[in-house]
Amino acid sequence: MNSCKPKISVILPVYNAAPYLPRCMDAITGQTLRDIEIIAVNDCSPDNSLEILQKYAARDSRIKIVNNERNLKLAGARNEGLRVASGEYVSIIDSDDYIDLDFCEKLYELAKNEGADIAKGNRRDLPSNKIINNNSEINKNKYNFRFSLWTAIFRRLFLQEHDIRFVVDTIVFQMKAVHFANKIATRDDTFYNYCRRDDSNDSPIFSLEKWQNLNIRGADLVLDFINGIKIKKSDYLLLVKRLILPLYFHGYEKLAATDKNSGTEILRVVLNIFWSRTKYKINLLLLYWKMKFRLKKPILSCIDT
Repeated sequence: MNSCKPKISVILPVYNAAPYLPRCMDAITGQTLRDIEIIAVNDCSPDNSLEILQKYAARDSRIKIVNNERNLKLAGARNEGLRVASGEYVSIIDSDDYIDLDFCEKLYELAKNEGADIAKGNRRDLPSNKIINNNSEINKNKYNFRFSLWTAIFRRLFLQEHDIRFVVDTIVFQMKAVHFANKIATRDDTFYNYCRRDDSNDSPIFSLEKWQNLNIRGADLVLDFINGIKIKKSDYLLLVKRLILPLYFHGYEKLAATDKNSGTEILRVVLNIFWSRTKYKINLLLLYWKMKFRLKKPILSCIDT
C-alpha cells in the first residue's frame, strides 16, 4: 500500500468471534482492491480472537488492532474504528459474516464514478443463499435504504461533516447517513454474506431487555431525528411505516411466551407515546389498523384517537 490514504477503511468489531474470524479475515485480506486498511477493534473479547488477529497482523501490514480497555459493545467498538480510520471510504463488517472478494473494489469504483457518499451492493443470507435486494426501491427513494448498512461503503469525511456515529446498533447511523447523503449508488453484482446465528441481533427469540434497548430505543431515536429535520410528508410516512413501526413490533413478535404479557403492556405504552409524538396522525391511523393484524390480539385498540 502506498503512503497516501487508503481507499477504504474496513472496520471490524470483534468479540467472541474466534470460530468465524478466520473466514471473515480471509475475505477482507483477500480483497481484489489491495489499497485498504483493516481496523480490527478487539472489544475485550474473552476468547482467543485477539490471538487470531495478531497472527493475521504479523503477515499483513494493512491490519491495525485496536484493543478497547473496556467492553464498549457493538456501537462503541464501531465508533472506535471510525475514530482511527483514515480511508477515503469506510466499510463496516461484522466478524461472523464475510464479504465477496470483489466487494471493496466494485463499490469503490461505483462510489467514485457516481460521486456518491454511499455505494451499496447486495446481501446474501446464509445458509439459505437467499438474496436480499432492495436496490431498485433505493434507486426510486433513498429512504428505502434500511437494515442494509453492512452492504455499503460510506465516504468518511461525509460522516465526519455530519457527526454520524453509532448510538444503538446500526439504525441511527444508517438513518442519518441516508438523510444527509448526496447520493446512494447501487450495484447488484457483489455481496455481503450475512451468516445467521441464534445469538445475533436478528435471533429468533428476544428478551424484554434486548427488545427495549435495541428496537424500541432505536425506533424512538429515529422518530426524534425525523421530527427535527425538514423532510417531505411522504418520506416521513414511509419511514414510519417501513422503519419505525416494524422496529417496535419486530422484537415484540419474538418475545418468549413467558414475556408476552409484560411485552404487551410495554408496547401499549410505547405506541401511545409514539402516537402523541408523530406529525401526521390521521394518515397513520390506517397504518395502525394494518399493523395490528400481524398480532394475535388487537393490542392497538387502546390508542387514543
